[in-house]
Amino acid sequence: MSRFKKSTLIGFILIAIMLLSTFSYAVLQSVNSPNVELPESNVIEYRLEPDLKDAMIRYGVTFITFDYNLGCQNCIQQKSFLESVANEYKQQIFLEELKDDSLDVSKITVSSVYGEHELVNANETEILKSLCDFMVSPPVTCALI
Repeated sequence: MSRFKKSTLIGFILIAIMLLSTFSYAVLQSVNSPNVELPESNVIEYRLEPDLKDAMIRYGVTFITFDYNLGCQNCIQQKSFLESVANEYKQQIFLEELKDDSLDVSKITVSSVYGEHELVNANETEILKSLCDFMVSPPVTCALI
């Protein structure tokens, strides 16, 4: 076989392998992809699975984890405030409300791609400041804080 025909044949074989590997990768990914179900609401009363939470954070969601006790004084007001903020920014904020009877004061953890910040028994101004610092696209009102 001449040298030209041999190199042409090898070239066609390599092209065929690359094309077939691309199509097989696409087929395997579509078959093996797990079905991930997001909660219907952005305010939930349970802890999300860590893998799902991490994936949502990478997508740009800011998580607020609110650990509270119904017996604490500020918790009901904080819960109401956090729910209103989460409902106002549904595309960016996800709120986990976790009732914990062993707590004396509330604990708020704000998590995003920019890191994580924990607030203990915080007021509305401290909560908003933390959200403005950690949201991927903070609202215009953050400029006033």
